[in-house]
Amino acid sequence: MTVRISINDDNGDQLRALYAWLGDEQELRGRVRLLGAMPGSTELGAVTDALVVALGAGGAGTVLATSLVAWVKSRRTTAHLTIETPELKVEFDLATVDDIAPVLKQVLDAVANEPLAP
Repeated sequence: MTVRISINDDNGDQLRALYAWLGDEQELRGRVRLLGAMPGSTELGAVTDALVVALGAGGAGTVLATSLVAWVKSRRTTAHLTIETPELKVEFDLATVDDIAPVLKQVLDAVANEPLAP
């Protein structure tokens, strides 16, 4: 199962920061990739559009949920975070970090079909 994560900042800096953050998680190495959007008529190159994380057995969903919550708590900015799977879509404002953990864990639990720690 794959999870698509997008952030609505203008230049993709937040998404690239999240990509680097997730790359530090041993259990997610090789499972995270950046997706680029087609450049607009006034843009010189592709814009980072989203991250895709491949989940499977072995706790990757738990690691992703825990890492995302920690990353969101480390941010000092406001942005809109969208997490999508083939079955559902959940959106968060980074300013509402205290509310994200339980919902995010439920979403990734449903996607990965693996029990997540409370």
